[in-house]
Amino acid sequence: MVGASPSRLTTLEAWARAKYGEHAPNMDTLRRWAREGKIFPAPQKQGRAYYLPEHAEYVNDYNNSDFMRRVRESAQA
Repeated sequence: MVGASPSRLTTLEAWARAKYGEHAPNMDTLRRWAREGKIFPAPQKQGRAYYLPEHAEYVNDYNNSDFMRRVRESAQA
């Protein structure tokens, strides 16, 4: 996308702390979510660590119409 600033990447652990605070899931859970595609946009594995945009969200159900609406809107932006 021309003119758009690139999304800043963060680690799974930092993302979880920012998103959930003191109730952040265990790292094993976060890695499982990443492997199973339950985080959108999908985290990128670089070496042993996963990195993802700060605005990423946990998504349990891809059939969720609200989620799909947000995906379509972000693709159009």
